[in-house]
Amino acid sequence: MDTLDFKTRTSFAHRHFPCPKDKWVVGLDIGYSGVKGMSPNKIYCFPAYARKVPKERIVLSEPSETDIRYKDGNGTWVIGNLAYDEVVASEVPDSEAELFGRHRYYSHMFQVIARAGIAMGLTANSYGNRKDRKILIQSGLPPKYVKSDTPYIKAVLSGDHEFSIKLGRSPWQRFQFSLAEDDIHIIPQPLGALISASVDREGNQLSNAKKYFRSNVIIFDPGFGTTDDYTVKMGNVVNAETFPDLGMREVFARTCKDISERYGVDISIPELQNLLANGTIRVMDRISMKRKSCSFADILKENSQKVCEETVSKMKSVHEYFTDCDYIIATGGTYDAWAEQFNAVFGEMEGLKIIPGNINDPVFSNIYSNVRGYYFFLCSRLDSPAKK
Repeated sequence: MDTLDFKTRTSFAHRHFPCPKDKWVVGLDIGYSGVKGMSPNKIYCFPAYARKVPKERIVLSEPSETDIRYKDGNGTWVIGNLAYDEVVASEVPDSEAELFGRHRYYSHMFQVIARAGIAMGLTANSYGNRKDRKILIQSGLPPKYVKSDTPYIKAVLSGDHEFSIKLGRSPWQRFQFSLAEDDIHIIPQPLGALISASVDREGNQLSNAKKYFRSNVIIFDPGFGTTDDYTVKMGNVVNAETFPDLGMREVFARTCKDISERYGVDISIPELQNLLANGTIRVMDRISMKRKSCSFADILKENSQKVCEETVSKMKSVHEYFTDCDYIIATGGTYDAWAEQFNAVFGEMEGLKIIPGNINDPVFSNIYSNVRGYYFFLCSRLDSPAKK
């Protein structure tokens, strides 16, 4: 097992996506692990983490292409991989509530990563320029939180925004725009995966979609903070479940605990993200002044398998052992990490098919399936034809 596969990375892919001529739609998935976005000229992802840096900070190294910096009237922040580079285990001030809590919306960190996510979708490239087109945001929330949390996320994302972003070696770019609450749309998160599995590269509904809507379908969306489960029977949504303790965060939390017990080294989840690149931890003997690097790949693998097993067990009880299920649409990076183990559970179930959320545009990772569905969902609801 390669621990790097569990690390949230920064990526950009430039391509044209259909959008109404007078609108600039930004699909935005502000996850606990990564911020994913899609706009008429690109699709992108970066780790959902930011750290404020001191004004007097001296930077000696050349910026890499994945470096993201943000500044506004309250100071300068580094975002994503650059922010993880700032983490020192004994000095991490971030609270669990700010990083992973449901009500993180009013933290400054959330505002920074959300604004950066929108800004990425507004930058021009050879596939398009927003110019004066109206900005519309489509996002999603875990099914059980849609009703209660939608007012909060709309309140935080709406209003006047003024800030600057620096991407890699590019110069600082200033952004100034306003969003009304009506410009921000929220749907249940797993619905994004269902839509993504139902439309082609141009957002047109495929014939397979009719099969899904005439069958019993489960959307399986294991994320970082939660695992979401969305049941559609004959085109009707009949159940939505959110399991807050079954996701990659739980895998990482158990891994940090086991590392502490085995090696006597206490690390946080943000620091673990940094260590995933090589899968080792430095263990120091201060008395003899000896240091060695120890692999934690086996710990991570064991915890990943256990949490996947617990998730499947939970779903068996919810769905009566999948007796009536025709399709499971599986989405997200956590599913990709679990795919072999998860799919094997259903290997002997005749007539049950597991469909990856990115099946219709597999050039893009499954981490983008939800946000791709968000984007095409809003485009399909707008008055203008989905043509640029």
